[in-house]
Amino acid sequence: MLKNIHADSIRRPGVSHHISDHLIHELSRATTRSSFFQTLSGLLKQHFHFDRLCINLYDQKNELLTYFSAAQGTVVSSLSPVRKAEKTTVAGHVIASGKPVVILDIAEHFAKSQLHPMTEAGLTTTTAFPLILNDEILGTLHCSFVQKPDDLYRKMELLLELCPFIAVCLGAILAVEQFEQVTLVNPVKSDVLSVHCENFIFESPKMRHLMSMANKVANLDMPVLLLGETGTGKTHLAHYIHYMSKRKKQKFVEVNCPALATTLFESELFGHAKGAFTGASTKRVGRIELAHQGTLFLDEIAELSLEMQSKLLHVLDTRIFERVGESASLSVDARLIAATNVIVPKAINEGCLRSDFYHRLSTITLEIPPLRQRREEIPVLANYFISQLSTLHALPVIRLSKKHMDHFLDHDWPGNIRQLRNVINRLLLKNFMSGELAIEDIHHAMETGRLLCDQGTENDQVKPFKSLKTSSMSLEEIERQHILHVLKKTNGVVSGSRGAASVLGLPRSTLQHKMRKLGIVKHKEQ
Repeated sequence: MLKNIHADSIRRPGVSHHISDHLIHELSRATTRSSFFQTLSGLLKQHFHFDRLCINLYDQKNELLTYFSAAQGTVVSSLSPVRKAEKTTVAGHVIASGKPVVILDIAEHFAKSQLHPMTEAGLTTTTAFPLILNDEILGTLHCSFVQKPDDLYRKMELLLELCPFIAVCLGAILAVEQFEQVTLVNPVKSDVLSVHCENFIFESPKMRHLMSMANKVANLDMPVLLLGETGTGKTHLAHYIHYMSKRKKQKFVEVNCPALATTLFESELFGHAKGAFTGASTKRVGRIELAHQGTLFLDEIAELSLEMQSKLLHVLDTRIFERVGESASLSVDARLIAATNVIVPKAINEGCLRSDFYHRLSTITLEIPPLRQRREEIPVLANYFISQLSTLHALPVIRLSKKHMDHFLDHDWPGNIRQLRNVINRLLLKNFMSGELAIEDIHHAMETGRLLCDQGTENDQVKPFKSLKTSSMSLEEIERQHILHVLKKTNGVVSGSRGAASVLGLPRSTLQHKMRKLGIVKHKEQ
């Protein structure tokens, strides 16, 4: 049962918590999100027991909800930390009505829909309150319980009295964050997906199931193999698993396999002794050793030579390795997470991937579905990137009409989330330059970079520039000519916001790997 609760009906005559000056003072001392939320949680626990506490921030422009900080208490793993403020959700209802809400039986209230994430986590009762500052809703405060408390309304009295103070503190913290972001000397690079590790955006049933599995396996301390097309977020998921594991305070060491020359890979991975080979003037600590007690992430594992796959298999089995040029064995304790975009059975049949190596890695396998199989997430992701990138580059926010969004929903997105982010980036720039967006601009932004969306499927055709005569050219030559065309446009620059990798919607390392494969020599680097 869902009830809109009027403040006057909660405040019963003669009953008041009289919030102490000490409590307000403690809250006002916190200057960061985490310190404020931990202080709030600790103070509430002194008054009553709760099973889950969280604060959602409301982005009015894009109608998005995001967590203010990691929730306290019961983990609701299948609830996306960034989502639309739908009126059918608890937070959405609070925002639409501007009034507190209580649901006495979550399972009964959401009985007509799929199993609700809170019910799945064992919660039965929840309360929610609007956080209002200067007549605007900043967000919502949620307090939930495994069992309905007998004195639920008395608990709500305290929360209702606290809400104005919480809203003021939130406003101050967000203002400081905005000021610091504007005055940063070295802002985050534009080619980095700057989403907090705990924020993995998902809305669809497939992604809810995947993230529920990811949370379960995070603490198993076993190798994990991540499958999925290019741009689906395998690296981000690897960071997430590390962040949720017991090794989260240790190093996360990433190795992009295609970016390293085969002759140097063993030295890069295992390290080498001084004088081990020409140019080895000093001892080098390898990536495996750097990841000791932490996590080693090997991206695009199928790009490794069979010899290196064999040596890694030995390390997985024995947890022992040797530096190049040394005979002494070293032990290592590192969790391995590997990722690939290849079709595994095909790679094994073609001799690109050792079957024993695959079976050793695939005890836990998580496959991220492509964006075209979870289209309901496209509006949320698009609006999230609009908000993120417009802030990052100080560009005007764009609003996508229903007609614009229909084109987004109809597109196949061969480059998945990475392509979507790049398309939003281009549209923000186009809007900044011309002050308007036409449907043709969206088509152009979607087609730019589509050629090299290397997703490992056979159905996606490569589309060259119209200026190329392709009737008698091989697919490889078309790809080569397209890369050369873009390199010419960027004056040979590969990386950076105006480099060829950005124009093509590819990671720099992936483009460099393709260039080596196609025999393209770059003439200039940024």
